[in-house]
Amino acid sequence: MLQRIYIDNYKCCVNFDVKFDAVNLLLGDNGVGKSTIFETLRKVQALVGEGGEIVDLFPTDTLTRWQTSDHQRFEIEVDGNGGNYRYELVIEHNRLKRLSQIHAEKLWFNNQLLIDFSGGNAQLYRDDHSERSNFPFNGNRSALGYLPALDDNTKLTWFKNRLSRMLIIHINPMSIERHSEKETNILGTQGRNFASWYRFVSQNQGKAFEITNALQKVVDGFKYFEFEATGENQRILQVRIANQKYRFDEVSDGQRALIILYTLMHFAQGQDYTLCIDEPENFVSLPEIQPWLSQLINYLAASAGIWFERSGDTPARVNLVAANSGLPIAELIARGWIHEPA
Repeated sequence: MLQRIYIDNYKCCVNFDVKFDAVNLLLGDNGVGKSTIFETLRKVQALVGEGGEIVDLFPTDTLTRWQTSDHQRFEIEVDGNGGNYRYELVIEHNRLKRLSQIHAEKLWFNNQLLIDFSGGNAQLYRDDHSERSNFPFNGNRSALGYLPALDDNTKLTWFKNRLSRMLIIHINPMSIERHSEKETNILGTQGRNFASWYRFVSQNQGKAFEITNALQKVVDGFKYFEFEATGENQRILQVRIANQKYRFDEVSDGQRALIILYTLMHFAQGQDYTLCIDEPENFVSLPEIQPWLSQLINYLAASAGIWFERSGDTPARVNLVAANSGLPIAELIARGWIHEPA
């Protein structure tokens, strides 16, 4: 489970530290740092799991405008695999040349190092924390991401796999592709590759049945998904609604967004995934989003929200918002009372 994120000198986040429960509701006005949390997770995911380059993911213009330090620092803590993982990433920037590179990258398990990259060298440790190997490495990419799975670094591999099981999305139904060339277990930030991701999801017949059942209750006339083969590997995702068959890109933006929201929620339930959804109400009408929010928040028993606040050119800060009025958080949101901290 995601336990903590620390961000320093990145956009509006300076010495920013937030801890999480199993279910969290991030609240606050625009520009206070809510999306920055998700953006940070997605960029670390791309750096470690997808071979992304530092200069593309963390360019110099992401430094906090009013700070003079040339270093950015990120920490992510995750509980799982019988212990606690702490990942640390320090990025060094050259403002004049507009260049960035990894200054340090470390991963701990129960406060014992699994990898230590600094000074141009990476020290790898075995599962028993004895030294395995030391090798030079370029700071343009993640040393952790470079390492293959080995018999004696299963703890390190577990963390890399856990990063890939973070679904971080800000749905933009207008960007969704109609075709799928292959299945993938990573859903793009805007949901663009939903068809390819659902090909992966549909391999789990139990989950596919659960998702279909849920959608039949909330999308008028929805019956099921199906794929039409248009080439050797190419497929088009289609939706059967009432007696008609539609390509997924033919249904309304609101319907696509609602379908993706319920698919994500029911896919993640009961599995070791971290689900991060930014501004889920976009493209969805109030009567449609309220049942989803109520089910997500109340069914999963969220007892507190995290309230983000920021004034002018000041760092983002957070406070806990407790549902101490006897009403569930979803009801507090509907009544506009969520702004009152406990």
